[in-house]
Parts: sequence; C-alpha cells; structure tokens
Amino acid sequence: MNSVSLPSDVVMEIMSRVPGKSLARFRLVSKQFRSLLSDPCFLRLHHSRSRDSLFTLKALSNELSNLYKLRYKFSVTNKANGLIHKFTEDFSTHRRPKANGLPIREFTEDYRTHKSSIRMLSSYHQLLCFVCEGGIHLCDPLNKELKNLPNPTFSRCCNFNKPGDCLVSFGFVDATMQYKVIKWPHDLDENRTRRLPSGLITVWKKVNELKFEVLNIDIVEDGRLKVSPWRLRHRLCPYLLQLSSQVHVNGYIYWTTSDFQIVSFSLQDETFSAISPKPPCFFLDTQGSKKSSSFTLSGSRGNLWMVDYDVSSQIMEIWKMEDRRGGWANIHKINLKGTHPKKIDCKVKMLDIRSDEVLFKLSSTSKRLLICYDAKTNTLEKCGREFGDYELCHSTDGLLSIDNLAMFHACRPLSCFLSW
Repeated sequence: MNSVSLPSDVVMEIMSRVPGKSLARFRLVSKQFRSLLSDPCFLRLHHSRSRDSLFTLKALSNELSNLYKLRYKFSVTNKANGLIHKFTEDFSTHRRPKANGLPIREFTEDYRTHKSSIRMLSSYHQLLCFVCEGGIHLCDPLNKELKNLPNPTFSRCCNFNKPGDCLVSFGFVDATMQYKVIKWPHDLDENRTRRLPSGLITVWKKVNELKFEVLNIDIVEDGRLKVSPWRLRHRLCPYLLQLSSQVHVNGYIYWTTSDFQIVSFSLQDETFSAISPKPPCFFLDTQGSKKSSSFTLSGSRGNLWMVDYDVSSQIMEIWKMEDRRGGWANIHKINLKGTHPKKIDCKVKMLDIRSDEVLFKLSSTSKRLLICYDAKTNTLEKCGREFGDYELCHSTDGLLSIDNLAMFHACRPLSCFLSW
C-alpha cells in the first residue's frame, strides 16, 4: 500500500481544530509535528479557532483559611456551560515582612474587617493573571496550574489604601507572541479631581512622564514560557488616568480620565494615546443633566464596552465599540427598577456581556446581587445574593504549559523570529 502525504496547509488546518491537551501529544510523534506545534503561524491559527469556544472561569471567595490566607473556589465551564472541573486555591492576603524572625502585619486595622480579594485579569488567550496583596500569579485554568511570578522590583502590586484599585495590567501581544504584565505606580491617580457640572476644574494634575514596570513572558519551544526580568520604562502620558477603570482588550489597556476621555496603552509599542470617537453618552456635562450617571469600561469577550448607569432613573445603557465602523453602537438598554432599593450608593460591576445576555453584580450598603439580563425577552433574573467576592473571566484552549517556567534564562523566544 502506498503512503499518502497531505499538503502541509491541509495538515495545519486539521490540527488547528484539535483540542490543546490532545494536540500536545503529537510533539512525541515526529520532529515535523514538534516543529509545527511551535510555529507562530500555527499557534495563531489554533488560538483563532479556540476563540469560538471560550471557557469560563468563575471564582468565589470562601473563608480565611488562616490569618494570612484567603481561599477561593474555582469552576471551569465550556461554551455549553458544562462543568469541566473544580479546584481550590489559597492566596496570601498580604506580604508578611519579618521583625526579629516573626511575621508582622502591614495593616493597622483588624484583619477581619479588611476586605482582601484577588483580581482576575484575562488576556483573551490561554493564560490568566491573578493579583492579590501577596503577589502576582500566572494561571492556566484548563490544566489547574498556578505559578508565582517575580514581584515588581521597585514597588508593590496592590494599593493597600484603596482595595478596589489594582496596580497591575495583563494582556497578550499577538504580533510578538508574548504575554505582558504591567505594574503601574501607586500614586498614578493621587490628587484625582473631576470636572464640575459647570465645566470648571478644581485641581488638575497631569503626569507628563510616567514610570512603570514591564514583565515579558515569551513563548518558547514546545509551549514552554520564559519569564524575563522586570524592566523600568518611561513614557509620555499627559492624561489623568483612573486606576479602577482599567480593562484589557486585544493587546490594549483602556482607562477613562477625569476630563471624559478614553485612553489606550498599546502593550506592543508601550505608548499611550486617546481614542476617538467616544461613546455619545460619555461627554462633559455642563448642564448637570447627567450628574447622577456613572461610567464604567468593560472588556468582555474581546470587545470594549462602555456602561452608562443612571442611578436616579435606574436605567443602564451598554455601548460597544465597533472597530470596523470606527464608532460605538448602543447594544443594551436595561431598566433596573425593582431590583434593589433606590439608593444613591448602588454600584454596577459587569461580569460578562454578550449580544443576547448580560451578567453583572449590583451592590449597595444593604445587599449585593448577581443579576442576569436576557435581551431576547427583556427580562431580569436574580441569580442569588453574593456572600463573598465573585469574579468571572474567560480563557481559550491552547498548547502552553506553565509547569516549568523558565526564569531569566537565555533561551530564544518566538518573538525573535518574527518581523515587526
């Protein structure tokens, strides 16, 4: 019987549809397969196929396992909401310096009243980043792997005085086939001010030159990863960024600013710029008509969203940035009346946004709710009360492994072979 050889492009097309775990075994079949599975073009193709079937990672905080540990329960589900697996991880609530050989606390308040939590940062790729007061962690949710990353050289990764502010950004750069972790300065938004309804500005502070730290995680042969040392960068940034607004979408970090701009940071070029046009709802209110509105950016499923929530009317509008048209489209208009007491302190946090469904957290001083909005029926469903910190993000299938991270070793990353 004569053997039949398939064209290489056909082989690549077939292999790109095979799940990552099964595909990794082909590295042992032959040198040709091993070379194919390390090829940047093939990795991009496999990733593009995987984006059609996102996995969802849900995290729910449990109890403090001890004075310095916070326990989270994780569950991973597929596109059809079928459970893949569950696992539990403990995270340090903060770093523990030592005095006379004994650990001491960095907080003056009682640990029971300190609301420690983790932040889950998605790259819309295979790996996630977890940030907590104990450090930065790289996570592969499908393989239940979690690895510590080196601490920033010059400063801490969390703002202890503002638990809601995460000082770390994370994303994937497709052009160079590398993940990047960005550590922002803790005083990035000190002396933060807003424009008054009259249009006047009380105190204005612009950061003309911003110092930040960058950690590269390069993909090398056989799906292994190489972690480079932290490096200090200086870039022009004439914007007053609001730390709590940051989101990652397709290789860019986005923030809102106090003068109603949306600023992007390119992970590839490591430069800042203001995007245009803005959503029609996001403008300087000189008449006071939108003084009860709050604006929030959200990065969900590879798209940038702007959420406009008017507390007084309890109407929430969700806008989507349309790259092809260069504008914004109003996708959802949700009436939240009856879901919670009409209080000015109610806040909305998006967990997942799709064209037909929205999942979000609604919190006030009295209660915290998980709510699902069905766009087809224009109805709201309460998914239960939130008794602990609840986070959700997405990842894709892939061929990478964080089992043996290469720290600072001189192996050549795939980005060395790519043209700019």
